[in-house]
Amino acid sequence: MKLLIHFIFLVFINYNLVTAQEVECQGAIIRVLNKTTNEKNYFTTPLSQTIELYNSSIVIHRCIKVENEGKNDEVALLTHKLKNKLNNEDVFFGWIFKSTQYLNAPKNPIYDIKLEKCLIDDPIFLNNKESI
Repeated sequence: MKLLIHFIFLVFINYNLVTAQEVECQGAIIRVLNKTTNEKNYFTTPLSQTIELYNSSIVIHRCIKVENEGKNDEVALLTHKLKNKLNNEDVFFGWIFKSTQYLNAPKNPIYDIKLEKCLIDDPIFLNNKESI
């Protein structure tokens, strides 16, 4: 019986060490590269705020810092609505990763959208007055 209890305790400890740790963030910094002019713009935004671009809009719903077995990554859940020439919208709703930028990314003929950083604190109250 003692052996079974020790085994269960050992499995429980190892399970807690292997599972990923997540930190919910209050905002994000995204980089938007204009493919035609090579101009980079960085947008610091709180969650659920709309960023309007020439041909699309972006809303970040969640931003999470993840640490799994010593490997850090940041992921964001976002909606990207692309307005095409026929006034229809193509919608991307999914997760983008900081480490693997092109694994799952919104398709846009003009802009390249990348997650730069998840912000733990709400960016509206940042001390250094970064642009929103």
